[in-house]
Amino acid sequence: MMRKWLVYAILITALFIKDSQESALRIIGGDEAPSKFGFFHVSLQNLTGHHVCGGAVVSDRHVVTAAHCVQNAEPQYIKAVVGTTNLDEGGNSYDLESIRIFNDFNFSNKTNDLAVIKLAKPFNSNDVEIIEIDPTNLNENDEVTLTGFGAREVNGASSRLMHVLELTVFSQETCQYAMRYTRPVDVNMFCTFTRIGEGTCHGDSGGPIVKNKKLVGLVSWGIPCAVGFPDVHTRMAPFFDWIQSQIKQF
Repeated sequence: MMRKWLVYAILITALFIKDSQESALRIIGGDEAPSKFGFFHVSLQNLTGHHVCGGAVVSDRHVVTAAHCVQNAEPQYIKAVVGTTNLDEGGNSYDLESIRIFNDFNFSNKTNDLAVIKLAKPFNSNDVEIIEIDPTNLNENDEVTLTGFGAREVNGASSRLMHVLELTVFSQETCQYAMRYTRPVDVNMFCTFTRIGEGTCHGDSGGPIVKNKKLVGLVSWGIPCAVGFPDVHTRMAPFFDWIQSQIKQF
């Protein structure tokens, strides 16, 4: 029944989907984050203070995010803002030193959509919560939590307030079928879906997905914004060793 419903949604919307809308996937259907919540979440901003993508603090000096958020970007033109759920109040901004994108990242297919960012100086411990990466794989029907500053509608502006949304890991097989007109969903990706009106939107890309207080994924791609399709994310478990090596090496 679910598959038939998804196929119907694809047929009535496929003609109106444009790939350019995916470039920087506000959480739709979520709740405003409580004060001091989610201090592992990073807002990656341009020099004018505009939120572009999310990220997660994985050491006192490193952030992980989606590779497509920082591909071809120069570190000096990006700021990492942490320590607040309201981008107009509080929080501190940090300069970047370098960006390391996973070697096999493919922009077109969004495969291996992962990058590690190193800051010019360590975070102040009062600003952040370092989140541990979960090396175990997710399973269908696992409950996960998404945080983000994404938009509320297609082509809308990013939110200045962090929102939180509880999601369910969706069937990999059904997701592959539902997204077959866009790009393949590979084994290093996982999908979430609850219902129409809940999901990711522009500005959520790179944002952390958490289970039991551990990082299990990063928002990668989808058909914005919560119109009845699954959202697709990068799994952390397959990249656990690579992330740890980057933290140690640079």
